[in-house]
Amino acid sequence: MVDQAKSLLEKKFPVTDMGSAHFFLGIEIVRGPQKISLNQSTYIQKILERFHIMDVHTVSTPLNPGSKLLETPDKADEEVDETEYRSMIGSLKYHMLCTRPDIAFAVGALSRYNNSRKASHWSAAKHLLRYVKKTAHLRLTIGPFTTIDLHPILYSDAHWAGDLDTRKRPGGYVCMLARSAVSWSSKRQQTVALSSTEAEYMTLTQAAKEAIWVSRFLAELQGISENSQSPKTRIYIDNQGSITVAPNPEFHDRTKHIAIQEHYVREKVTTGEIELAYLHTGDMIADCLTKNLSREKVERFRAEMGLD
Repeated sequence: MVDQAKSLLEKKFPVTDMGSAHFFLGIEIVRGPQKISLNQSTYIQKILERFHIMDVHTVSTPLNPGSKLLETPDKADEEVDETEYRSMIGSLKYHMLCTRPDIAFAVGALSRYNNSRKASHWSAAKHLLRYVKKTAHLRLTIGPFTTIDLHPILYSDAHWAGDLDTRKRPGGYVCMLARSAVSWSSKRQQTVALSSTEAEYMTLTQAAKEAIWVSRFLAELQGISENSQSPKTRIYIDNQGSITVAPNPEFHDRTKHIAIQEHYVREKVTTGEIELAYLHTGDMIADCLTKNLSREKVERFRAEMGLD
């Protein structure tokens, strides 16, 4: 497929074939049998040097498990340099988007304070950078691939008791392919949820949209027609209420206040494109995308996402 695409491009444009990529935009690319690994240790080194974090002690979690970020945590809390703070968060955001789903929640939480950063936020950002320093060796490994692996599995989660400033709940999902994370998201929800079920259901909508897109993209790559019968894409959630609400229109009286777009999940369950399955909270990989976790859970979930 790649050779065919290159051949078509060569017929229309002047192309120089430089062989397989080994380093691209700060990402080291290592190929193995039926798999590929991505690492950004060189990029991390540059960040550490830029913000003078070379000789500090490292930590084992992206954020302190007991910490709570607030917009105005303390009147005595001094403001920090805006440019420096935004630059640090921006650098970490690029790292997160490319290879590090395990820091997605921390980066998202800290980026909300770009316009109201205080010393406590700066301290939390440096804590995250110390974690990144300790885990600079981690590689996001995708594969090895087999035929049965070419179908995504998603994990969706929301933290109902999340953001203390707005009461809008953090939600996140991770899309797994060949036992590795290929896409992920950690965002604060647009509206205030009235229950844990509603919070989970709202996040589930975003996971369902990603599930449909990834499934169709993979089918296109494999030359599978849209009219062909394909297996349902499974989404794991840890809330029984959301599983009950999604396929049952008789629950309308309890859920009619939920925005219409959120019922996209119900449509896709009805058409058979996705299926929902319950997973115990203790095994929910997407948990690390919605809250601060202990060292044991951070290490476990990042390994299950393909970071080793």
